[in-house]
Amino acid sequence: MKAKEHGISIVLNLFLGYLWIIFVNHMVVIANSFHNTLLIGGLFILLGTFLFWEIVNRITPFNTYKFNHPVRITGFASFFLAVVIYFL
Repeated sequence: MKAKEHGISIVLNLFLGYLWIIFVNHMVVIANSFHNTLLIGGLFILLGTFLFWEIVNRITPFNTYKFNHPVRITGFASFFLAVVIYFL
């Protein structure tokens, strides 16, 4: 594995993590306008996260790698690190 693949995976997944954060924040704002906030908001966020996951798996250049490939593990770690840093 090249360092270039790891670097591209890290940068791409950090960006996708930030994009997911923006999406969730937008869905929370929309859900707060409904009467049943928890049910509607949870449904929107869950459905949107599933669709986001499908889109991300199709557009990343590393979608042919298995889940235990080091480049994908690095990418997933950077995605979750961006989300954890935002929420902390």
